[in-house]
Amino acid sequence: MSRRRPRAKSDEQSRTRRSLTDLYDAASRHFLSKRYGPAEDRCRQALTLDPKHADSLYLLGLVHAQTNRLDLAIDLIVSAVRCNPNNHEYFLNLGELLQHQNKLDEARKSFDLAIKLAPNLAVGWIKLGNLLRIQRRYDEVLLTYEHAFTLDPNNADAAALSSGVLLELHRYEEALAKCELSLAISPDQAEVLCVKGDCLRNLGRVAEAAAIYRRASELAPDRASVWRLLGKVHEQLGDRDDAIKALRRVREIDPSDPFGASVELMRLGADELSEMPPAYVRLLFDQYAATFDTALVERLGYRGPSVLLEAVLSACQAHRKPANFKHAIDLGCGTGLAAVAFAKMVDRFIGIDLSPGMIEKARATGLYAELKETDMLEGLRTSPDSGVDLVLSADAMVYVADLFPVLKEAGRVLASGGLLAFTLERHDGDGFTMGGARRYAHSASYVRASIEAVGLVVLQLEQHSTRYEGGVPVPSLVVVAVKS
Repeated sequence: MSRRRPRAKSDEQSRTRRSLTDLYDAASRHFLSKRYGPAEDRCRQALTLDPKHADSLYLLGLVHAQTNRLDLAIDLIVSAVRCNPNNHEYFLNLGELLQHQNKLDEARKSFDLAIKLAPNLAVGWIKLGNLLRIQRRYDEVLLTYEHAFTLDPNNADAAALSSGVLLELHRYEEALAKCELSLAISPDQAEVLCVKGDCLRNLGRVAEAAAIYRRASELAPDRASVWRLLGKVHEQLGDRDDAIKALRRVREIDPSDPFGASVELMRLGADELSEMPPAYVRLLFDQYAATFDTALVERLGYRGPSVLLEAVLSACQAHRKPANFKHAIDLGCGTGLAAVAFAKMVDRFIGIDLSPGMIEKARATGLYAELKETDMLEGLRTSPDSGVDLVLSADAMVYVADLFPVLKEAGRVLASGGLLAFTLERHDGDGFTMGGARRYAHSASYVRASIEAVGLVVLQLEQHSTRYEGGVPVPSLVVVAVKS
């Protein structure tokens, strides 16, 4: 009898192992087929048999990542690491999830551990390079990608990623060489072809760039970004009709139009003037968020907030109004430059901006009691009547065509005696137009008529300039109005 018991226990353990393996294998098949619900069920069944089964914990974490449950995904992969700290793939994916949550120091540690476990695999070095690229440590990035390529000379990604960084650094000849290296390994990479086209275009080889973009459009006919580049190069070549066709294709692929094909079509006179696509404005400023202040203030001599401040102080003095405000709304708040300028005059600031990247920068200033991630009109519509005594907008109105709806809502939220102050670009004709810099410019007469049409009184409407472009002052208007 005593000899049979261990054998029975051994048989049971064997069945459990087989069942565990079967469940994990089934979960893996479901995951690879993007059937995340069944994959999660099988993982949980496996973990019921063995709560410390590292691969099931890890795979369940990947399922959570694919279904946008990032915090739980990280917790599960961390649990997998505790059960098996020797699997480099766990650390690679954990690092990527942490990077996605902007926990860059923790992500770096995870990638370093992955590389320590598998130093001769290019993938770990590539992921580390991607992290360093976010941190703009470009010399280290290029060295890291180069090391990855040395480890795996058939790795087209390592060369392609180097080309993208070199393009960003305006090192076009070097970037072009890396493109050629990557395309020699894998010729049909639409994204790398686009980088090659960008290099050629920046080197003045525009006709060659057009041919490369056309090839990329054949490989990725439904990729809007490729057609956007093709539209750009056709315009450079003077092929207006082909440029318009390419731009219409961009909008056809993605009607939300994050690449701003509608803006280009308006600029080319192919479409009637209308409002910019919100997806375009959001993407534009998300891309600028990290370097916005430096680019605007240091390179373009931007001083919109200070011009606005001077105008408000002048209007208050001229009309014997106190220059302090309990509640203010900052329309198109960006990184918070206007709030910094008006900080001593305003007790409570609400910021409104369409860009999540800009909202995060504004939050970091600590100057806003509330931040709304939405467009200016919707942000005002969700504000109560007569609840603020100052509405500001520093150069954000250049992304609004018809001012009337925004001004009407601004007037509604202002208390009696409250001020509306904003800057925008000046157009010397009638109404408004789309400028070459892809911003709207408004005539002084149009601005005045719009303000008066919503029942506000103009206190100040003066010509000014809030920035330089190409060393030339950009014609602007500074406006202060009051709700009587």
